[in-house]
Amino acid sequence: MAQETGFEQLRGVSQIEIKNGYAQIHVSRLEEPLSQSRLLVLRALAEADLSLDFLKFTPSGLSCLISESMSKVAEESLNNVGVHYSVKLNRSVVIVFAVNMRDEEGLVARIVRQAIASGARIEHITDTHDRVPIVVHSQDAEMLKKTLESFSEYHKVNN
Repeated sequence: MAQETGFEQLRGVSQIEIKNGYAQIHVSRLEEPLSQSRLLVLRALAEADLSLDFLKFTPSGLSCLISESMSKVAEESLNNVGVHYSVKLNRSVVIVFAVNMRDEEGLVARIVRQAIASGARIEHITDTHDRVPIVVHSQDAEMLKKTLESFSEYHKVNN
């Protein structure tokens, strides 16, 4: 009898990956109308040919991740439009892959709880249909990965 081929991965966390080399920009104290000020900032960053990740609107501005190698370009662009901002270097993204995670009640919450319990300095957490990216200080990325790998719902599917 032929062995059946499995098409669906195990539920739970299947892989954890670290992407290094990011800087986090936080623009605040923008003038009203806020939507126009945000557009001014976004236009300046676009004209500088910056790729933005994790764009988030805040009560008085916005924040995002960029390639750390482009941080000086970002600072120059933001200085040109005269806004209040900060740039935090040495940021990493720890990506927790979990196929069908929305079908597993509470899985995202358990991942977030483990991340917080790890002691990592978390800057941002988001989710997509199959992963939970977590922005952390680069010094904490490997520790967070190891903590999440010891998570009871982590399955090494490629081993």
